[in-house]
Amino acid sequence: MSPSINNVLPEPVSDEVAAAFREVLKRKVKGCAGVLVRCLRALEERYGKEVYAVCEEALAQRTPRAAEELKSPEEDLQEFCAGLERGCSGSHEWVRVEDKPGRIGYSFTACLWAEVFNELDAADIGWWWCAGDEPATKAYNPALGFERTKTLMQGHDECDHVFKVDR
Repeated sequence: MSPSINNVLPEPVSDEVAAAFREVLKRKVKGCAGVLVRCLRALEERYGKEVYAVCEEALAQRTPRAAEELKSPEEDLQEFCAGLERGCSGSHEWVRVEDKPGRIGYSFTACLWAEVFNELDAADIGWWWCAGDEPATKAYNPALGFERTKTLMQGHDECDHVFKVDR
C-alpha cells in the first residue's frame, strides 16, 4: 500500500502535497525524537544503562481493552489491522502479503520511525517503538498473536509483521 496521506484524507491531494506533508511530519518527528535521544543519553551518562531497562519496561506495558469491548478474535484481528493501516498511512510503505481470516501478514519497506532513529544514530531507542508491537496486539485482544523476524530499525530490508489469532 502506498504511504500516501491520501489513504486517510476525505479528499485526495497531489503527490507533491502528500510528499511535502511527509517531509513536514518527518521534521517534527525528528525534532521530538532528537530531544528524547538527548535526554536519554544524558540520563544514561549519569545513571547508567539501567535507565534503558526502566524505559523499555514502561513502554512494553499496555492496558488491555475491557472484556466487554472484545469481539471474536477474527473480528478483532481485522479491526486491529485496519487501525494499523490507518495509523501508518503517510509515514510507512507496506504490502499485505497474507490475508486470511485468522492471519494477516505485512512487508513494511519504509518506516518513518526507522528513518528518523537511524538518522539520529539511535536505533537502540527507536527499537522501543518496534518492541511495543506485540504488547499492543495482546492488549487489543489477548487471543491475538504477533510474529516478526526482521525490522527496518535493525537494518533489515523490511519489517515482516504477522498478526494472527493465537488461541
